[in-house]
Amino acid sequence: MDSGRAGMEGGRAGMEGELEDMPEQAPRLPLLPGFREIATRRMSERRRGLIGELVSQRQAAQLSQTEVAARMGTSQSAVARLEAGQADVRASTLERYAAAIGCQISWRLQD
Repeated sequence: MDSGRAGMEGGRAGMEGELEDMPEQAPRLPLLPGFREIATRRMSERRRGLIGELVSQRQAAQLSQTEVAARMGTSQSAVARLEAGQADVRASTLERYAAAIGCQISWRLQD
């Protein structure tokens, strides 16, 4: 049994040496109080605006939610939830919606 303990202790010593050789972690960025809430609110406003534009385009194309759902391969209720802003939809879902109504979303990065 003692030989087993010695093996374990030797293993720990080996690990300690490895840990000492590892580079230090990058310094943590400072926390910005309220940043997450502000960013979430801003993204939510932009997403609602985009969804509003998509709904307007759907209506202008005289397509029903059911027709769009069929083109997307989903249900009418899922399209209704998307349009109502009740779901935090992925970018790919918005792109599929746009394609279903004959549009395309172009993404750009802003400061």
